[in-house]
Amino acid sequence: MQGAPFCWSRDNFDGMKEDELAGLRARLDAHHDWPSEYMFKFIAPNQSEKTEAILAVFPSGVRVDQKISGGGKYISLTIHEVVDNADAVFHRYQTVQAIGGIFAL
Repeated sequence: MQGAPFCWSRDNFDGMKEDELAGLRARLDAHHDWPSEYMFKFIAPNQSEKTEAILAVFPSGVRVDQKISGGGKYISLTIHEVVDNADAVFHRYQTVQAIGGIFAL
């Protein structure tokens, strides 16, 4: 079942308890038949090193939409990738979180 993209609302993904992760996993599984395309969205300072670090987390060839904020200070990256399961989604968010200074939606 292909549903609306799941929206992350936590800045500290690593600090989540196992029951919280299980709840997120269940919600993702309810909206996706794996493997499935997942939409990742990040807001970062508009700095090439931040953008490059985020993009390096994903395989080449994924669809990436970029939009710079009106004031030019921030960039939003929307990345579409086919992933195998909820744990693959978790892994991508954890890896991007380690870069620092990036908001995940």
